[in-house]
This record gives sequence, structure tokens and C-alpha cells, in this order.
Amino acid sequence: MRKFGTVLVAVIAVAFGASCAKKATPAECKAACQKKADFTKPAAPAEDPVQKVEGEFQQKMQDLAKQMGEAMQAIDKELQAKLGEAKDDAAKEALNTEYAQKKQEVQQQFQPKFQELAQQKQKAVQAAQEAKAKAEADAKAAAEKALQACADQCVKDRTTKAKVDCQLKAATQADFDKCK
Repeated sequence: MRKFGTVLVAVIAVAFGASCAKKATPAECKAACQKKADFTKPAAPAEDPVQKVEGEFQQKMQDLAKQMGEAMQAIDKELQAKLGEAKDDAAKEALNTEYAQKKQEVQQQFQPKFQELAQQKQKAVQAAQEAKAKAEADAKAAAEKALQACADQCVKDRTTKAKVDCQLKAATQADFDKCK
């Protein structure tokens, strides 16, 4: 019976000692939670929506320029065929003038398409920038909310200063998780 009393006193002393262990402050808890969040951040950022839009419109511009180039080549090909049939320099000069006018008309036909595409690109880039800014703000707010919740839970759980100090010194996620 005497042993039972000694064991009971020892258990109460350990429990009392554990409850009196120095607790981490809210600032220390927040720092430990920030360290944990740093370990869990994704390594590579998501694709930039602005760059994606830029790439899409770059391809559209190249396609439109290719179409205009093909139209110009067709005019040049037709001109070369007719120049081969022309008899004198005056006829060749007239053909060159006529086909220069045709090339100018083709350029004028494509100019509004290029302008429209540039306007579409500008609107799409602006929308992508706004979406990116909103997503970044939402992610930052969510991260801040999660950080605060973690810190509040740390304080509520009465985490010891020793555990938080161990977590702050951790170099890896595994080291962080080993802290007791």
C-alpha cells in the first residue's frame, strides 16, 4: 500500500510538472505555424494566366500574318506569270503598278483584322491580370486565415515552449513533425 501512495504522489507530481511547463506565446505559435506553412508551400507556381493569354494571341497573330503572306505570295506569283508574257517595258511597268495596288488592297483588308486581334488581346490580358490579382489576394487571405487558425489551435492546445522551439529549429518537414 505504501508503494501505491508513492506512485500516486509521483504521478501527481509529473502531471503537475507537465501542466506547469512553460507554454508557448501566441507569437511563438504563429512563428511555428508559419514555418510549417513554408514547408508545405508548392515548389513550382501555377502557370501565369497572363503569359498563357500572351502565347495564345501570339499564335493567332502569326496565323493571321501567315494568311496575309500567302495572299501576297499569290499576287506575286500571278505578277511573275504576267511579267513573263509582257512584251515591252511599258507593259511590265503597268503590271508592276497594278499589282502593287493589289498588294496594298490586301494589306488594307488585313489591317482591321490585326487591329481587332490586338484589341481582343488587350482585353484578354487585362482580364487575365485581374483574375491573377484576385486569385493571389484570395490565396493570401486563405493562407493568413489558416495561419491564424493554426496559431489559435496551438495556444488552445497549450503547446509547450520546448515543442515550439524545436519546431522553429526544424530544417525539414520530417524534423518539424518529430517535435514533441
